[in-house]
Amino acid sequence: MREMPASIDRAPGQMIDPITRIAVLPLWTGQVHTTLLPGGLGNQSYIVEDDGRKYVVRFGRDYPVQHVYRAWELMVSQAAHRAGFASEIVYTGPGVFVGVYIDGKNCSPQEVRAKADDIVRLVKRFHTEMPPHISGAAHMFWPFHTVRDYARTMRSERHRNAHLVEEWFAVSEELENAQAALPIVFGHNDLVCRNIVDDGERIWFVDYEHAGFTTSVCDLAGLASHSSFDDAQIDHVLDLYFGADLTPDVRRSFDAALAIMPLREALWGMLAETHLDIPHVDYVAYGTEKLETHRRALERFRSRYG
Repeated sequence: MREMPASIDRAPGQMIDPITRIAVLPLWTGQVHTTLLPGGLGNQSYIVEDDGRKYVVRFGRDYPVQHVYRAWELMVSQAAHRAGFASEIVYTGPGVFVGVYIDGKNCSPQEVRAKADDIVRLVKRFHTEMPPHISGAAHMFWPFHTVRDYARTMRSERHRNAHLVEEWFAVSEELENAQAALPIVFGHNDLVCRNIVDDGERIWFVDYEHAGFTTSVCDLAGLASHSSFDDAQIDHVLDLYFGADLTPDVRRSFDAALAIMPLREALWGMLAETHLDIPHVDYVAYGTEKLETHRRALERFRSRYG
């Protein structure tokens, strides 16, 4: 892997457009062909073809208010490649890294539901096989804390939804109190459909912004929420993952996670309204959609557990 910053002459304060910056990265062997890779909500990525090979160039910067740090994301991406879950990172530089392109299809919700057994088996392997490959300080992904911290930021910034902060504090505590003492695993924590890629032979995970140590129910709940699993499919994947270890306490923990994960996602979208600037992304609509998903899951949780 090569690691060096690209350089280009420019006037002070002048921004380099992504296509120009890609062109001067020092790993190409010839003239490159670049196309935007659509779908990213928190970063911009491009497919680059060079000498018959394809790569993904990923731009991004730290967003501390959303707990996103690119050095951590890069380390996890490299670890995921060593563990067999992600493609190789072949170049890193300030605010950019380049990985081998996976020639596959980003899954739709329907495809995730159809491939749920294979995906859940891969999630379980990820949870247990990733930790030996992780280096540096251990980052914890705890969505109950994340909701509280996002909410505090929204209150301090006088966000248009700041009047809901106390409600979110209370909901986070309610759902956190429903968690059983489950083993700590290493989670992806952002299993939206587009982060699950099928190349026809196997499934890969991409985008490790929110990866970290957590409990298994967070990934399972995120997967089920993003891909609209019904109760029968939820029962099936919980049985597949836990087997004889699926106790009432584990199921209650999952049901609570099913409500907190879309709330975290909703608040992420609300913060993105003022902190992110990815073109053509409607963060207001995204946050609104995920907040409604949260409210349905919260009603489901309360109807079951009071």
